[in-house]
Amino acid sequence: MVSSCVCKDGFVGDGLTCYNTKLCGDSSCCSQGYHWSPERGCVDTDECSLPDSPCIPPQVCQNTQGSFQCLEPSSSPRSGPSSQSVQFNCGQSVCPVGLDCISNNGSLRCADPCEHYTALNDDWRSTNNTSNQILHCDRNINWQGWYRLFLEQTSAQIPERCIDSNRCGTHAPLWITEPHPTQSGQIVNRTVCNNWSGSCCYFSSHIIHVKLCYGNFYVYKLVQPSTCHLAYCAADSPVRLVNSDNRCSGRVEIFHRGQWGTVCDDAWDLKDANVVCRQLDCGPARSALQAAAFGQGSGPIWLDDVSCFGNESSITDCRHRGFGVHNCGHGEDASITNSTHAIYSNSLFIYPINNASFAIPVSLPFSCAYPLDTDTSLNVAIRPFLATAGGISGTGTKARASMFLFRNSNYTETYAAGRVTLPVGSPLYVGVSVEERDPGFVVVLEDCYATHSSNPDDPMRHFLIQNKQVSVTESGSSLQARFSALFFLLQDEYRDIFLHCSLSLCDRKSSSCVPVSHPFHFINRIPLSIGPIVCEYGLQAGLRADVSTQ
Repeated sequence: MVSSCVCKDGFVGDGLTCYNTKLCGDSSCCSQGYHWSPERGCVDTDECSLPDSPCIPPQVCQNTQGSFQCLEPSSSPRSGPSSQSVQFNCGQSVCPVGLDCISNNGSLRCADPCEHYTALNDDWRSTNNTSNQILHCDRNINWQGWYRLFLEQTSAQIPERCIDSNRCGTHAPLWITEPHPTQSGQIVNRTVCNNWSGSCCYFSSHIIHVKLCYGNFYVYKLVQPSTCHLAYCAADSPVRLVNSDNRCSGRVEIFHRGQWGTVCDDAWDLKDANVVCRQLDCGPARSALQAAAFGQGSGPIWLDDVSCFGNESSITDCRHRGFGVHNCGHGEDASITNSTHAIYSNSLFIYPINNASFAIPVSLPFSCAYPLDTDTSLNVAIRPFLATAGGISGTGTKARASMFLFRNSNYTETYAAGRVTLPVGSPLYVGVSVEERDPGFVVVLEDCYATHSSNPDDPMRHFLIQNKQVSVTESGSSLQARFSALFFLLQDEYRDIFLHCSLSLCDRKSSSCVPVSHPFHFINRIPLSIGPIVCEYGLQAGLRADVSTQ
């Protein structure tokens, strides 16, 4: 039978660490990062919930035991570790991967659900519970936030298999259709189904969120099922440690075919013991004991010749001879010790001030518990960068661009290639576009100018934008640019006229692409030309244009 520790009268704590309420009431017993609680002793201080956050925006504060971390928010939705992970909005920002927008003291902030959950300790949720005297319905519960499942003070999880109906204290037990996540630090979606009337998903399914925490337990963001009577199941752990006053030490027993049995100690070592301890959320094993160190068990011997690599999720996933196949007796039952604290005990003897009669002193026994596990953090922030030295680099071609002469101010109908006759003073509607797949770039018109030749490098140029002789309709907002100008005689001569434009691609992810005197980051400069525009005399003053694009 698994037992738990409690503090005696006058002391508070979790049973493993106890504090004298008379000596520690002023927080003198608490380390930095902890504060005194009259009910629980020294508890962690949540620095992130203080009025003045210790982190500088836009950093996100994440509380840890005895300290806190300042995390950089994700700068790109593509920077997550997995396409399967889920991120949550919190106000005007997006929480980093693995955090959720959680209410704490009336305010919403990004926090780790592994540190902010409600314990769901309902023994009736056990998959072994076949009693239907009291039917439960999780539709009647107002689920808020994250939950961790317990059965008899031991971590449990929602089963990954279809559970027989009329179990878990309800009619239609709820289970998840996919395995739990195996990577810590991510929040994933899981579909929840129910078993009723011979169907493992009879009523409507729904989605919950699941996270694997670093202590090797799961937390769930639960929601109401579609109807009654449906309830979330809690799967009993298939392993336990018994015959000890510490739930993390004792004889190893496996639950199989409805019955608890033992494990033979042949080849039993620390790798095997660590798998069991991880299943029970007990941290690393201290020793793997043999020869029934915690007494002989009874019933079947389920496993023999167990051989684990150490990374298995369950002791039954390790190599063994098969369930019930062995050549052992219960005198070879395997055991584990996993002490979490070093406990030193002594007695304090108090004598009267004047002990002339040699009165018997008052004996005050006491003990001090020191955790065997500790944590530390590197006081250096490491920023990654992409090293380019010694790598391969090259220069690509310029982006492809086109320039058109339009018939109207809506820029919807272009002139066909060939000669076009326009009166002097007619408006010219010119549009340019660039073929570029990256939507982060926009095109910016630098300037346009007119020449008498098709050579854009002709030194005789008449600048239009620079001389404010055009009206720029669009520039710096998309991969198109548009402007209009009045058709004019260049140098008062009826000769061919060509229009040329110089434009650039601007990366709006890193620059403000406002079309002014080049404050933005040019990626590529592209020259464009249109023409010729051929002038002819006539009875009515006019111009005839040959329109083509380059």
